[in-house]
Amino acid sequence: MKKFIFLICLLNATLSFASPTWIEYLIKVDSPQNAAKIVAATDKFMESDFVKNNFKGSLHLNAYIAGGKVEETHSFAVLQPSLAEHEIWMAKLSDPNNQEVQKYFSVLNANSEGKGTKINTFIQTYGTPSNKDTVWAIYPFRTQPSNVADIIEATEDLDKAIKDTFPGQFGLSERMAGGGMQTHLFTVGYESLAEFEQWEDSASRDQGVSPFDREMDKLAEWHEREIVRNIRVYDIAITLKDFVE
Repeated sequence: MKKFIFLICLLNATLSFASPTWIEYLIKVDSPQNAAKIVAATDKFMESDFVKNNFKGSLHLNAYIAGGKVEETHSFAVLQPSLAEHEIWMAKLSDPNNQEVQKYFSVLNANSEGKGTKINTFIQTYGTPSNKDTVWAIYPFRTQPSNVADIIEATEDLDKAIKDTFPGQFGLSERMAGGGMQTHLFTVGYESLAEFEQWEDSASRDQGVSPFDREMDKLAEWHEREIVRNIRVYDIAITLKDFVE
């Protein structure tokens, strides 16, 4: 935790502290029994007065369905209005005198192993934002700063092309830290894995997305796709829809 707060300080000069920010904490959990203990502990912690009075955001506890590194089985995604707000929250979590925090992290440390942190700032949402989406396809990529405007334009064209057929929502974010060579990512939300698979296999997807894919191949280098599922969503101060809109 101290290392992460130090990282936040180092990034102060380059990150926009006012932008909507979501941070991924990647963990490895070795068994379903350990995962159940983490879920139970997180349920209890997120219901505490400490969290309700201090956490200005939403927490998603996710399980990897596909992609990601071998070591990663789960992740916590913290959605907050700004990186500055997240820095305040992390400082409160680091209080050694807070027994609720210490008890919660003792369960996490006993049942999981941290595998990294990724910091993302949200740029724009497309499609139909919904709090019902629980399955997420993540498409990270690398591009040059000079290509970002063209990518946004291509994404807006994609949104227009599929707005009558695409069932979910998608968003563009900038990856500020923790993603290696990755610079940006698309997050695509669906209400279920069945909805995701139906869209992937549809003719509407092929017709609407193919021009976008061709344009992106000129502007970016794709990295491995990841698919995660929300196990829990704790909307303490904001919802996903609040965050993206």
